[in-house]
This record gives sequence, structure tokens and C-alpha cells, in this order.
Amino acid sequence: MNNLTLLGIILLVAGSCLSFNSSAEIYTWTDKNGKVHFSDKPISDEKVTIIKPKENNNISKTVSSNSQWQQDYNKTKQAKAEQAQKKAKKKQKNIGYCNQLKSELALYKQGGRLYLMSADGERNYQNEEQLTAQKKKFTKLIKQNCR
Repeated sequence: MNNLTLLGIILLVAGSCLSFNSSAEIYTWTDKNGKVHFSDKPISDEKVTIIKPKENNNISKTVSSNSQWQQDYNKTKQAKAEQAQKKAKKKQKNIGYCNQLKSELALYKQGGRLYLMSADGERNYQNEEQLTAQKKKFTKLIKQNCR
């Protein structure tokens, strides 16, 4: 064990032992020269006064599970969890959309004769201008939606 860790343990133990004595009574007296003394042990041959420490009311009270603060904290925590869940679902959905856009762009980059089906079921083959326009369209959509 290194010296710093050992010193920390010693200070922790000493602080714990000293804290037990904090509730002891404090005695005060004035000697023949007029000097005021304080001690945790009374002196028998002097007139001793007992000092009672003031009670500290600034110590916070324990938080119960039905306190307003706890309820607000739980609501905020739940709202954040729901928001994170919605964000994760949206991200997952966006990943699927991005994959679809990328596969469409790959088809157009591959080249060849591509067609779109009309409403009545006929194949409409695209010319070079239409293919270029579709490539630009999918490239733009990927830049906007996929990161």
C-alpha cells in the first residue's frame, strides 16, 4: 500500500472517532487571572458553566417518496426516458429510409436500362436526362437525411 492511501485511511478513521465526541458537553470557567477556558471535562475547584451547543436547523430533512420534489424529479426522469425512446425509434426509422435511398442511388449509378411503372402497368424506360435527374435527387435526399 502506498503512503498516500495509508494516510487517507488514517485520516478517515481519526475523523470518524472524533465525530463521536461532537455531542459532548462543553464546560467553561474563568481562572484567577481572568482568562476564560473551555474544556470537555469539568474542573472541580473552579466555578464551571455548561455550554449547550445551538441546534442546527439548516440540516435538510429526508426526502420521502411522495414529496413534491421527488414527484417532479420522477416526472422529469420519465419524460427524458420517453424522449430518448422516441429519438431511438426515429433514428432506427431514419436508418431504414437511408438504406433504401442508398440502394436506389446504387441502382441508378449502376446504369443500364431502368424503367418506372405507370399507373396502368406499362414500363416507361428512362432516358439519360431522367437518369441523371434521379441520381441528383437521391444524392440530395441522402445528404439531407443521412448522416
